[in-house]
Amino acid sequence: MTTPVVGIATQTPSTAGQPVAAIDINQAGGYITNPTNPGDQGLGESEVLYVNQVGPATLQANGTTIALQPGQTYSIIPYTQSQVSVASNSANHKFTAVQWAD
Repeated sequence: MTTPVVGIATQTPSTAGQPVAAIDINQAGGYITNPTNPGDQGLGESEVLYVNQVGPATLQANGTTIALQPGQTYSIIPYTQSQVSVASNSANHKFTAVQWAD
C-alpha cells in the first residue's frame, strides 16, 4: 500500500452548489471528512457536505448522493471507476479528502 495523499480537492468551488471532484478514480482507499466546526469548514455555520461516488454530487441526498453531516466521514469504495465528487450549499466549504493507490 502506498502512502495516503491529499485528495484532488479539499474545498468546494467559489460558486455555491457546484460539484468538485475530491477523490480520483481507481484508488485503493480513501475518505472524505466534513469538519464539525464551522471555522474548520471556512463558514459562519456548520453545513452538510454532499458526496457522490458515481457522478456529480447534487444538493440533496438521493439515490447516489449522500448527505455527510458535520463531523461525519465517508469511506470511499475502493477501485471505483469514477471520481468522488462533493457539493455544498455554500461556496468554498472546506473538507478533508485523503486517497491512496496500490
